[in-house]
Amino acid sequence: MNETTAPLSSFERMLGRATTERERDQLRRVQAELDLRENDALWLVIFALQYYEGLYRQFPKAIAAEAQRVLSETRATAEATIRAGAESAKADLAKAIAITAREVARDVARRQMIQWLVVGMLLGAGLLGAGIFIGAHSGI
Repeated sequence: MNETTAPLSSFERMLGRATTERERDQLRRVQAELDLRENDALWLVIFALQYYEGLYRQFPKAIAAEAQRVLSETRATAEATIRAGAESAKADLAKAIAITAREVARDVARRQMIQWLVVGMLLGAGLLGAGIFIGAHSGI
């Protein structure tokens, strides 16, 4: 049995999957550098370290996926808040327009009432003057 294949097959059994080319190259380099044999107890430590290295490589991907999920949720929440704010602003604007329209209508009605009052007072004064003039010239 080849010394480079036995530890790799043990590592694959421990992982429950086939090793990648990168993992195999790393393990072969470690074996060559440390002059390890197939039954060396140090393989267990190396396998554990290799396993955890694989897990740690997944963290950036998991963090990126979670960040993307949070960003999507934040974007959706912001859009909903903006839509609600826009609807609220529309309702407030409609209310302000209605109040202003009532105030303008009330001011116009008040001006028209004052105009008719002035016209009525002038007409009444003119009729009173005409009555006094007719009464003074009729000789009764």
